Amino acid sequence: MKKHQVANVALATSLFIAAIPSPGRFNTDLANWIWIAGAVLMGVFCLVRSAPQTSATNVSSLVATAGMIVAPFLMVRTASSTIGLVKGGALAFELLGVALIQVSRLYMGRSFGLLPANRGIVTSGPFAMVRHPIYLGWLLLSAGYVFTYPAVRNVVAVLVSVPFMIWRIEQEEALLDNDSVYAAYHKRVPCRLIPGLI
Repeated sequence: MKKHQVANVALATSLFIAAIPSPGRFNTDLANWIWIAGAVLMGVFCLVRSAPQTSATNVSSLVATAGMIVAPFLMVRTASSTIGLVKGGALAFELLGVALIQVSRLYMGRSFGLLPANRGIVTSGPFAMVRHPIYLGWLLLSAGYVFTYPAVRNVVAVLVSVPFMIWRIEQEEALLDNDSVYAAYHKRVPCRLIPGLI
């Protein structure tokens, strides 16, 4: 088995493990099943990723990626659930986040990755609006979960992950800007995450 295939299996396995419902961490509420579905789909996509043309596998990229993913997966817990319109809006955020992530991954095809790497430049679909629609989807999914279960622990988990996400984006773009196709795309699509804001 090639090195990138071993990495694919290891990453997918960790996501599948993170998706296993456990007492105190998940319940049968729809918000939890949306969260689990996101982790499982991410694991499946990891299994079929293509090998990178170039990559940045170093301590900084590992810390940034782990901080972005591990904190929410390990720290979030079910709590007293919101009700009514707040819960309905929260579930809508989660569903919108999962939909944006999966549509973006369909456009990426086998180019999906977690560590900074160039597996081919994708500029169409959601990528025509923001450069990192998968991270925007992740933020929407996480925000929806926090609004469903507004415990301090959950809020902290998501807030801790955001600086790691920004750091991870900066590392990826530093690598990808060496590709002339991405450099031109970077200039054409100025927003990283939210059109008109960042």
